[in-house]
Order: sequence, then structure tokens, then C-alpha cells
Amino acid sequence: MTYSKSLPLFYSSLLEFLMTSKQHLMAIGKEYDLTSMQTITLLLTNMDEPKPMNTFQKLFNCDASNITGIVDGLEEKNLVTRGEKADDRRVKIVLLTIEGAKVQEQITRDLIKADDSMLHELSTVELSQFRNIMEKISKAA
Repeated sequence: MTYSKSLPLFYSSLLEFLMTSKQHLMAIGKEYDLTSMQTITLLLTNMDEPKPMNTFQKLFNCDASNITGIVDGLEEKNLVTRGEKADDRRVKIVLLTIEGAKVQEQITRDLIKADDSMLHELSTVELSQFRNIMEKISKAA
């Protein structure tokens, strides 16, 4: 079998994995009274490296007003706050609050439990390789 012939199976498998993961994410987010987009935004907000709001706009491929609404909802729940980039005050960044970091950690733990059902057949080595590959792909994106 050539690589190009295996691509449809690869993409369908990847999409099935991603959609199942998204269902887990939505269900877990709902437990914390978060929309799916609020949950994703919270998980993608790094305490050490705050992201500019326009990063989320590009990532989600949506209008800036959508990101404003998502961040507004997270701010109302005291999970994030807005700040300004140190070297360019025109750029608004999203910062995790202490409470946001706690909820992020709890959601991550819940996701790991939920995804165990999909990943349980991977060996420890395969799971580590999968994690490393996903991190490389994410950084390249």
C-alpha cells in the first residue's frame, strides 16, 4: 500500500479521534458551565505565555467579536482577565487567573480520564510517541 492510498484512512481516523475528543471536551466543559469554545480557549491559555486575542481569532477562524464574547464569558466566571502586551499596549492578551488555572487543571485531568478509553490500547512508548508527535505538529501549526 502506498502512502497516498493510506491518506483517506488516516484522515478519517484522525477526524474520528478529534470529533470524539471534542465530544468529551464539550461534556466536560458543560460540567464547569462553559461552552465548548470557552473550554477550548481556557485550555489553550498558558499561564507562562499569554496569547494575544487575535491568536484565538486566527486559530478559530472567526471574527474578533466572537473572541471578545468568549473572553467576556470567561472573565465573568473569573477564569481569565485581559491585559496588554508589554511591548505593544495596543495588543490585548488573555491571562489566566488563579481560579482559571485550577479549572484548567481539573478539566485536563477529566479529559485524560475520558480519553483513556480511546488511548488504552497504546503502550507507554506509543503514548509517549503520540504525545511527542502531536506537540511537534502543534508547534509547526
